[in-house]
Amino acid sequence: MEKKKKKLIQKLKNRYRIVLINDTTFEEKFSFSLTPMNVFVGFSSFLVFFTFIITLLIIFTPLREYIPGYSDPDLKQDLARTLYKTDSLEQALKDKDAYYKNLLNIVNGTIQDEPAAGPNGK
Repeated sequence: MEKKKKKLIQKLKNRYRIVLINDTTFEEKFSFSLTPMNVFVGFSSFLVFFTFIITLLIIFTPLREYIPGYSDPDLKQDLARTLYKTDSLEQALKDKDAYYKNLLNIVNGTIQDEPAAGPNGK
């Protein structure tokens, strides 16, 4: 096992040269030396950087609204306001219903044992 690790580490440290040569004149245009470890580290760094940039774009731009689970802050405020209005309208409807029942009881001359709900539902 130890021998395999040393062999792998040695393979990752081997240097390779990449050379670009003009095909017609055989003139060397560009060359550089790499190791497999350099390629791995460079590729990993690129992936981390790319992930970081994509994350920043999603967090600080309107792109986040297209991701499930994120919503527009204005939408949340509108929802809260609508829920509050709905609750108020529901309470007002209950109050009016109790008022009309009391009016109907007065017109019919019926008396209830329990007091009817007042304007606040009490």
